[in-house]
Amino acid sequence: MLGAIFMVVDHIGLILYPNIVFLRILGRLAFPIFAYYLVQGFIHTSSFKKYALRLFIFGVAAQIPFFIATHIKILNIFFTLFVGLMALLAYERKKYLTVLAIILISGLIPMDYSFYGILTILVFYVFQEKKLATLAQAMVNILGVFALGPIQAYALVGSALALYYPKNFPKIQINKYFFYFFYPVHLAIIYGLSFLPIFAK
Repeated sequence: MLGAIFMVVDHIGLILYPNIVFLRILGRLAFPIFAYYLVQGFIHTSSFKKYALRLFIFGVAAQIPFFIATHIKILNIFFTLFVGLMALLAYERKKYLTVLAIILISGLIPMDYSFYGILTILVFYVFQEKKLATLAQAMVNILGVFALGPIQAYALVGSALALYYPKNFPKIQINKYFFYFFYPVHLAIIYGLSFLPIFAK
């Protein structure tokens, strides 16, 4: 839920208030949270094929809304998560050259978060111990700053939230498809709001 909230704030900043940098800073916290739970899904899923297929199908379904709402000509976050999932599978099978190839290709194909996104996902899987994972994410975020801009440094806060979020906090049970549909729907709503007179350019 925190990841979804930060993502909405990020897209509000991108689409409605592009001059308010603080909104984009808060938005940097979203991806590491989703990356962490992608790894948890990979570890615990009962069907890798169904998991990967869901990500790919919803990536295709969300691509046009993403293009229209953001005017950014890259593949949306579902594709980043899908490619990251492929990297996790390759790593688990000890196909390290394949992992390297996936990282390199993710830097060439225009997709959300580029190779930084794939490295973030891999680090959560490779380093299971929290302190090591935090240190590794800090190093990845240094690369993210050079690749994506200085505000990417704030993503480390998102990584820390994912890693250290208290496990004894009350659990909220939500249908697993909620977040799949939430992504294109919230983009469509924010894009629709952009036509209101208050946001007219």
